Amino acid sequence: MGYREYAKDFEIEYTEQPGKKRPKAVRVYVGPHFQLKAAPERVRWLQRFYLLCLLGCAAFLLIPMCIDCAFTRIWYIQVPAAAGWIPWLLAADSVWRLWTAKPRMEREHADLIHDRMSSSSLFLSGFFGISCVGCTLQMGNNAATGSDWLVSLCYVAGLLCSCAMFAKRKELEMIRLENPEKPRKKTNTP
Repeated sequence: MGYREYAKDFEIEYTEQPGKKRPKAVRVYVGPHFQLKAAPERVRWLQRFYLLCLLGCAAFLLIPMCIDCAFTRIWYIQVPAAAGWIPWLLAADSVWRLWTAKPRMEREHADLIHDRMSSSSLFLSGFFGISCVGCTLQMGNNAATGSDWLVSLCYVAGLLCSCAMFAKRKELEMIRLENPEKPRKKTNTP
């Protein structure tokens, strides 16, 4: 079940198994189902958009780490960029869930797509922004070389990609589908 907040969405049903003394406990989802508000064509577009932005952010985090220049040796530029991998991984999980989403999703799956993408893209923007400010401060103090400009450009491009991901979060909103009420049978616990 994962989290306690989703525990009410599941019930345990016991089924008899031939040749066994104890009944088998099976977890059954009885909670609400959700669906993306966007049309199916728009969902496919969003899947590609988020995947491209995510790959772009990965490139813009990785390229400065491979370049040896003055900006990559400064802690207030590199530490936020290195910490940016944490929200990037969370956003990658959300993109994976978006690609593998079924038309009818359970509540936990729907929450992780929308909420995790919103928060991880916001934090990723913050980390890219801190690195951009650090690059700007360093440019004011010293003369920047060509590789320093490339590092700064990567962080600015990463900031734009992560802001675009955050701006599109409204299109990941879900609608709650009505579940047909089915009679539940009472089961005895062993």
